[in-house]
Amino acid sequence: MKMMVETLTIEQNALIEMCAVCVSDKSGAQIAVFVLITSFILLGVANWAWKKYFKNKIKTSTEN
Repeated sequence: MKMMVETLTIEQNALIEMCAVCVSDKSGAQIAVFVLITSFILLGVANWAWKKYFKNKIKTSTEN
């Protein structure tokens, strides 16, 4: 019983065609949507904090 060993040949053109987005698990569109949703959530939290804490302190300090 003789085993045949196949050799792996890498073609130069195949390496050039691959890009970072193609190799990674996530595509560029998924990353862009993630960034947009995260930024909207952070802006919403910042807006809530501004209205709840900082805006009221500015009004009370100007009334004195």
